[in-house]
Amino acid sequence: MGADEVRHTLLSNMPASRSDLKLALTVVAVSALVFIIAVPYVGTPLAPIPAFIASYQSAMALSDLITAVLLLSQFAILRSWALLLLACGYLFTAAAAIVHGLTFPGLFAPTGLLGAGPQTTVWLYMIWHGAFPLFVLGYACTANESGAARISWPAGRAIFTSVVAVGVAIIALTWIVTAGHDRLPILLSGGRYTMVFMVVVSSVWCFSLAALAVLWLRRRPSVIDVWLMVVMCAWLFDIALSAILNVARFDLGFYAGRLYGLCAASFVLVVLLAENVALQGQLSRLLGALHRQAASDQQALSREIEERQRIFETSQDLILVTDSVGNFIQVSPSSSAILGIRPDEMIGHSAVDFIHPGDLETARREMRSARRGRQLRSFEVRYLHRNGHAVMLNWMGTWSEPVKRHFFIGRDLTEKQAAEARARQAQKMEAIGQLTGGVAHDFNNLLTVITGTIGILGEAVEKDPELASIAELIDEAADRGAQLTRHLLAFARRQPLQPVEVDVNSLICEAVNLLRPTLGEPVEILPQLAGDIWKALMDAGQLTTAVLNLALNARDAMPNGGKLMLETRNVHLDEDYASMNSEVVPGDYVMISISDTGTGIPAAYLEKVFDPFFTTKEIGKGTGLGLSMVYGFVKQSGGHIKIYSEEGHGTSVKLYLPRSTAEASTATAAVRSSPIEGGHEVILVVEDDQLVRKSVVAQIESIGYTALAAAGASEALDIIDQTAKIDLLFTDTIMPGGMNGRQLVDEALKRRPALKVLYTSGYSEDVVVHQGRLDPGVLLLVKPYRKTELARMIRVALGS
Repeated sequence: MGADEVRHTLLSNMPASRSDLKLALTVVAVSALVFIIAVPYVGTPLAPIPAFIASYQSAMALSDLITAVLLLSQFAILRSWALLLLACGYLFTAAAAIVHGLTFPGLFAPTGLLGAGPQTTVWLYMIWHGAFPLFVLGYACTANESGAARISWPAGRAIFTSVVAVGVAIIALTWIVTAGHDRLPILLSGGRYTMVFMVVVSSVWCFSLAALAVLWLRRRPSVIDVWLMVVMCAWLFDIALSAILNVARFDLGFYAGRLYGLCAASFVLVVLLAENVALQGQLSRLLGALHRQAASDQQALSREIEERQRIFETSQDLILVTDSVGNFIQVSPSSSAILGIRPDEMIGHSAVDFIHPGDLETARREMRSARRGRQLRSFEVRYLHRNGHAVMLNWMGTWSEPVKRHFFIGRDLTEKQAAEARARQAQKMEAIGQLTGGVAHDFNNLLTVITGTIGILGEAVEKDPELASIAELIDEAADRGAQLTRHLLAFARRQPLQPVEVDVNSLICEAVNLLRPTLGEPVEILPQLAGDIWKALMDAGQLTTAVLNLALNARDAMPNGGKLMLETRNVHLDEDYASMNSEVVPGDYVMISISDTGTGIPAAYLEKVFDPFFTTKEIGKGTGLGLSMVYGFVKQSGGHIKIYSEEGHGTSVKLYLPRSTAEASTATAAVRSSPIEGGHEVILVVEDDQLVRKSVVAQIESIGYTALAAAGASEALDIIDQTAKIDLLFTDTIMPGGMNGRQLVDEALKRRPALKVLYTSGYSEDVVVHQGRLDPGVLLLVKPYRKTELARMIRVALGS
């Protein structure tokens, strides 16, 4: 509760409500009615009762004294001149009542104490009843004029000064009415009031009436203003009954007036006490609410502490709390998993003992920066694992000035860096694949011209042995170039595959029969084949090539002989494994493992072994395309490849091949079994490369067919529309001009539904090959090709 709110809860500042006004008017009305009833009997003599005077004076003094204390307590809060004057008035009346009782004749002594004379008590009564209205008048005027102007003095000093001033005034007035008794005018003679008395009492009565009038004229009276008006009404009735209308001491007016005076002293006290009771009730409710709030806050705090403790204990990140010099105060349990070090082994030790020496200066700079006011920071600092290797952690830290502590949260970047490295490797392989695929495409076009024309040339010079040998030499060189492009396309995952269900055990057995004479006796071949092996869905020819390639690499790694293990096994790669290998799809796989006991591969080379043209062999002994071809073929087939090697102990390459779930159809068998023969049909050749187009036309015509040529899709469609007979459309898959080979075929079939189709391509680009596999019913002749291969595929296409 603020200071302004406190001030508005006190009676001296609280505006009076309608209920306050009604209650005050009721009290005044009752008092006035009693006064009117008592007026005819005020002069009736009654028996003197000295005890009444003593009781009356004591009750009056005590009531006024308590009222003064309560008012001074409010003054200590509000520091108002008006309240201080009013409290002084009550304090003055309390002191005057005490002195009046001590000097009253016949109460404590026949003539009273303190050297009192016959006129002492009368004058004290007049001073007492005249001073209080003046104090009330000062209160009303001060509050009205300055809006309860505040005292600049300290409250204690102002209260002490006021009490001293009231005390001095009472002492001075007491001395005047006792020691100077004889020099004062006579107010009471022979038990009767004199004319001087009537003048003095009328003045006192006017003072009271003036105070009442000023209070009445206040625009917005407070609660205490209203009850002061009630007090002044009772005060007027008191003076009228006991000093104006009565005849002498101890008559009815004497007693009735003093009862009104006692009531006047009690009204404000009762209201103040009621206010205190209300404030105590409000305080009690407030304390109860605070207690409940504190209990709720304590419960919330306990819950928050428990939650933070649970977070601290279960966090996968490393949470550290250090002092200003870097000594560990708290360490989260995750330190065991991240650093291999228990928290109790770190607490109490300096961070210097655990930070990588190369990052100490970075850590110190960040801590100094935090203490200079930079609150949130993100930085990377390596910590040392128990086994000695560095663990890179990304840190968020802050400094708390109140507790003089550093707070750090470190996230292990090991997995993130590994994932980034895998992503970079995948991007690199993809970029190299795109480059090699493009090179292979253009090179295949050149080789297609060479292999096609060399066949025609060979037939022309077959009777000349010398020229025939040269033609054969050119053919062999073109064949080696074709193998090179096939390896490049395999790595780039651009070769068209013809997957079938493969019994990998039978394939390995056939490979072993081929390898035994090639590897020789120094290399012991150890097949380890699972009896219940699943079928794999792969291109059998490409898989055989991959196995042989890996076996030959293993032989080269064992110059002095060794063991070559060929293993097959059914495996299931789950989601956890797939999460660590981004290209793996969870599921069933057939695993082929080719392991050797050779020299192994250095750790620094393991990340590069699948790169094209990378080789550790001597110059002239390897192209660097073997492993890259296997890598691309396995990936294009939807499989997975892993290599494990330890220098000096050997290498193991594991191929994870997708399990076959359905029969695969292919035209490979039909192609291989078809005879090589020509014909007299009309063939439309669509090829954008002029050299290739001329070469293919020449080969087709040399076989006996009629060839029509088009450089693009639009030209081909024009020929189809203008030519009466076309038996076969032989088209490249990738062509410029906005329409590829598949789109051309779709348009051609709309015009001629019976038209036969044969595709050719230097590499796959998802036109007739999707996910590395030929679309069903599609015939594809892969560049480069010989005349014999061209003739065989044409017959297959025409007969399909």
